[in-house]
Amino acid sequence: MGRKKPEIRIEMKKLVVDHYKSGKSIRKVSDILKISKSIVFSIISKYRKTGSVENKVRTGRPAIFTPREQRWFVKKITINPKRSAVKLTLEARKRFGKISHPEIVRNILKNHDFQARVARRKPFISRVNQKERLKFARCYFKKSKEFWESVIFVDESKFNVFGSNGKQKVWRRLNTELKLRNLRATVKHGFGSHFVWSCMSSFGTGNLELIDSKVNKYGYLDILKRNIRQSVQKMGILANFKP
Repeated sequence: MGRKKPEIRIEMKKLVVDHYKSGKSIRKVSDILKISKSIVFSIISKYRKTGSVENKVRTGRPAIFTPREQRWFVKKITINPKRSAVKLTLEARKRFGKISHPEIVRNILKNHDFQARVARRKPFISRVNQKERLKFARCYFKKSKEFWESVIFVDESKFNVFGSNGKQKVWRRLNTELKLRNLRATVKHGFGSHFVWSCMSSFGTGNLELIDSKVNKYGYLDILKRNIRQSVQKMGILANFKP
């Protein structure tokens, strides 16, 4: 951060205004008083707007953290959006030797357009799988309506017995909820939950079956054999179904 510019004395500001009132140009005033034309222009502009060269009396409590220190908070939360305001407050106390409240940190972040939001859940997928999935999606992007009416979508999902696994908030800016650093990764294993298999098509939903979370490919084939034909009949898509 650059050095703070020295404050122009009130006496000097009044001299600038006196010369200006006497009809001298900004360049002339600058030459006489040996100060830059930009400073002369700024002083005269302020005088024309407010009728005074006095500095406004600052109202309210002075900010605890300087602009440079506030940028430190922004940098920290940009690197790790999951860091809490309480932890940031403790880190700031060690770094700057200033005692503050977490609410002050929250206000600093809000003033820089950050908002505390619950992290969106997204399954963890490696970069290799991401590329393969994108390639697969592009292959079917322009398929006709008739094609999709012949497709049955199958999947399994975990349902917790005792509610959700909890929420985690992140500090983020508007419309950045899907940025990788703002997401909460999920995995398909845990305790106190049931795995459920089901299927659906454009005609409706099919069978529902509780399954073992550790089912292998042979077990999964058995699930398909038990449920697909029945689901096709249930949804009434026998004419379009292609096994």
